[in-house]
Amino acid sequence: MNSKFYTHLKKTANSKIDNYGFKRVSKTLIIILALAYSSSVFAQSVPNAPTSVTATPAAVCQGNSTSLKAVSAGNTIRWYTVMTDGTPIGTSASGANFSVSPGAATTYYAESFSSLAVASATRTAITINVNTLPVITSVPADVMTSNEAGMCGKVVNYPAVIAEGIPSPNILYSNASGSNFEVGTTTVLTTAVNACGNSSLSFDVTVNDNEPPVVVSPPAVSVNAPSGSTTISGVDLGSPVVSDNCGVASISNNAPSVFPAGNTLVTWSVMDSHGHITTATQMVTVVASNTAPQIAAMSTSSAGNLLAAGASTSLTINWTDESSGGPYAVEVNWNDNSAPTILTGINIQSATLSHTYVNSGIYEPTVKVTDGSNAVTNATFQYIVVYVTGNQFSTGGGNFTAPAGSLSSNSSISGKVNMGSNCKPSNCGGFQGNMEMNFQAGNIKFKSASPTSWDYLTIGGCYLAAFKGTGTVNGSGNYGILVVQSDKDKNPSCANKVRIKIWNKNAGDAVIFDTQAGDAENALPTTTVQGAIQVHVNNDCTARLDDAVPTDGSIETVVYPNPFTSTFVINVKSLSDENVQLEIFDVVGKLVQTIPAVAANIPFTVENNFPTGIYIIRSTQGGKSQMIKMLKNN
Repeated sequence: MNSKFYTHLKKTANSKIDNYGFKRVSKTLIIILALAYSSSVFAQSVPNAPTSVTATPAAVCQGNSTSLKAVSAGNTIRWYTVMTDGTPIGTSASGANFSVSPGAATTYYAESFSSLAVASATRTAITINVNTLPVITSVPADVMTSNEAGMCGKVVNYPAVIAEGIPSPNILYSNASGSNFEVGTTTVLTTAVNACGNSSLSFDVTVNDNEPPVVVSPPAVSVNAPSGSTTISGVDLGSPVVSDNCGVASISNNAPSVFPAGNTLVTWSVMDSHGHITTATQMVTVVASNTAPQIAAMSTSSAGNLLAAGASTSLTINWTDESSGGPYAVEVNWNDNSAPTILTGINIQSATLSHTYVNSGIYEPTVKVTDGSNAVTNATFQYIVVYVTGNQFSTGGGNFTAPAGSLSSNSSISGKVNMGSNCKPSNCGGFQGNMEMNFQAGNIKFKSASPTSWDYLTIGGCYLAAFKGTGTVNGSGNYGILVVQSDKDKNPSCANKVRIKIWNKNAGDAVIFDTQAGDAENALPTTTVQGAIQVHVNNDCTARLDDAVPTDGSIETVVYPNPFTSTFVINVKSLSDENVQLEIFDVVGKLVQTIPAVAANIPFTVENNFPTGIYIIRSTQGGKSQMIKMLKNN
């Protein structure tokens, strides 16, 4: 208590105030006044709660410390873990750091403590969060799968990793789900990461190569043995065309060093880098030093080599042979995608083989005669014409530009040609219709002889019609005409096209006009018509090139015509629009042409001057590829 104040009270208590008649102030009054004064002084010395309470950092990892700091000018800071009462966990000067290491999220309280040992009435709180090291609680199981077709790997998806920790961890993958995994075993390392560190677990993705290599054997080889010998060594077999999604490890064959006379089947074996083996065979024929048979005549049992679709015909082959003779073998390939007809053990130099043509068209059967010494001769029969029956017919109308060379009397003349045609089976037998063609620049106006002047009508592939008949040129004469026309509505991959050939039957069948001079009669038409071509077919007929886009991610390569002559069309069908690379190999595996960028799903015409023979076309889109075997005719 203030000493002056105390002395003043004491004097007052012992004095008398006579002017007012007061009695002496009692000691009790003195005590009351003293307590009142002390309370006023005490109230003036209670400090305020601390301000600017901070923590650096505000969150810590388990086992780490943070520095607490509070400001209360002139006072000491006492730290608690409770809001009221309790025992302080330590003290610090105002504005000084106080280190703590919480094991879990903890709220700390700062209290001001004055030099008079008076504490602030309230405490200021600050909460420290405690982060934890990430822990992976779930990792995908090991994955085992097979490669995607045409690829040395596969796109693999797997479930996400699950991890715990504060703060929530980020998950890192050495190989992301949905990425391509190469053939073999890939260990995927998964790592959970947050501010306190990281933890890792792994699993395996195994992609097995289940795709064997693709091999196309070299074409069959026929060689003549040296004079006086029945064997030959050093035969050039050529090379197979091979491919594999993961690479080829080895190519071998079982060919003998010396080939005997006759046929020897050589087996090619191709092994890929994962041990898959594919085989293909090649026939090697050694002809002993003798003379091969010579075909003398071929004829059919069909009048004029014409027959209706579904009817049978017989082909008779006669030959001569200056060598040892039979027994002979005769093989006829009817060229309608049917199996060849083979007769063996023939002891005379004549054979007759029969066949039924199901579909209409113009066919060129090929004949092979082999004598007893394995000497071989080959020939082609031109033509067997199989005409349509029922209500099928073809019409055409419009104009086209005659190519230079169409007019035999003056190959330089070209120009517009107007045409109109129709041909269908007659109810009375045969075929009926009309044909008119006017080539003004060449002074040729053809008109069919009569409504029943057609010899036949064939329809192939549901879109291609051919018919042959007679008529006049410029109002007179006896002329033959061949019309071949294609209907784009039946086959969207080709335009309306026509081929017209006219010849003078009274002048040794001399050709006077041909839009495709020199082509065989069964060649596809190449001249585009401005107008309409319609090929009316049976309801159950489907276009041979109307193939759907594959839905399994693969590619489908369509090539036509096959065999081809000067050009062919290729269409690579795919779900992807990525460009396609085309590579063309000859029979010995030599690359003869590369077309680096062809649009998918759009027909592309390939022009070439390749020699006659067999070719392999490889189409590649991304990691997918396909090979097609083609035949080039003269």
